Amino acid sequence: MNFLLQWVDVIFLPLALLVVHKYQRAITVGFFIGCMIMLRMQVELMVSTAYAHGILPLLQSHVMARGQAVYIVFFLIYTALAVYSPKSENAIFMAWTISLFFSALFVSMIVMLL
Repeated sequence: MNFLLQWVDVIFLPLALLVVHKYQRAITVGFFIGCMIMLRMQVELMVSTAYAHGILPLLQSHVMARGQAVYIVFFLIYTALAVYSPKSENAIFMAWTISLFFSALFVSMIVMLL
């Protein structure tokens, strides 16, 4: 069961590929895989510094659970934006994909620190 909980964010990749437009699929795969890798790197950083439950003692859950919750919210936002912007150019689509990636990175790191 613990293994399944670590990889629950992978479920959103095939679901997103089903709903996004055809020309958006390559960028979507890059965004989702990039976010998944970044989440695991953030968790590894927090665990290796002996802060598996965050630096501040405000929340008692493990940083992996908090990070997954934040990234899942950003996955849902990304999918909704991709579905409701079918006429966007590839450069514009890539630009807000990058900005959403870094937004997810910074928000998840703040939540992990709590």
